[in-house]
Amino acid sequence: MRVLVTGADGFTGTYLVAELQSRGCEVIPFASDITDAAAVDAEIAAVKPDRVVHLAAVAFVGTDAVDPFYRVNQLGSYHLLDAVARHAPRAHVLIASSANIYGNTTGGYLDESTPPNPANHYAVSKWAMELGARMWADRLHMTIARPFNYTGVGQEEQYLIPKIVAHFRRRDPVITLGNIDVSRDFGDVRSVVAAYCGLSLAPPAAPVVNVSTGKVWNIRQIIAMATQITGHTIEIATNPALMRANEVEILAGDASLLKLLLPDWQPKRLEDTLEWMLAA
Repeated sequence: MRVLVTGADGFTGTYLVAELQSRGCEVIPFASDITDAAAVDAEIAAVKPDRVVHLAAVAFVGTDAVDPFYRVNQLGSYHLLDAVARHAPRAHVLIASSANIYGNTTGGYLDESTPPNPANHYAVSKWAMELGARMWADRLHMTIARPFNYTGVGQEEQYLIPKIVAHFRRRDPVITLGNIDVSRDFGDVRSVVAAYCGLSLAPPAAPVVNVSTGKVWNIRQIIAMATQITGHTIEIATNPALMRANEVEILAGDASLLKLLLPDWQPKRLEDTLEWMLAA
């Protein structure tokens, strides 16, 4: 099985490549600039993969630069899908979207039927990517994965869990955070790539699948876990500038469909993820 992976050298891509190789796949890291339609077309024509896993994206929500979200996440994805449809139409394509498309005003455990309500340019670009992908639905077999929050060793400190881990590893006395009482779904990158492999190598009929744990934790609980693991106590300072207005109390993914499609898949416990990150 020849699997082409975009974003292979990124945080998620590094783990995905290793997981695919452990399953006996020949992995081909995508080398072209995804915003260059001619280069994308030429590479797909040369490779003709059996599977495509599309991870390449501009992902950090907090950036002020808007254009890259749409050039990479939306238009770059269209270049890829068009090239695959023309040169490797039998290749199944797994597209990594984001649970960010659901927004932050609908609370609870969200399933795939939850209406999208994106609240930032990253989420809008991912929803636009999903909508545009439908233009190739009659020519390609695609599965769209919507991962909720996930983390692991190697994720940048600008994200919440790595920030917390870094403070504990340095044994800092204080950490500054936003709203510490909202509860969110936090997965492990190793669980996410295992789900991606399952959805890609044995493609399901479902066109859209949430990738989540189905469990929630608030920041106080995560800090308490890190304290128990390390023995270090840290003071929490809250900064109103880091808080979002009208945040829902609980926001998590309903993983029922994923577990139905991949009955052997189980997400790792957050305690295990934190221990792994703190020991790295």
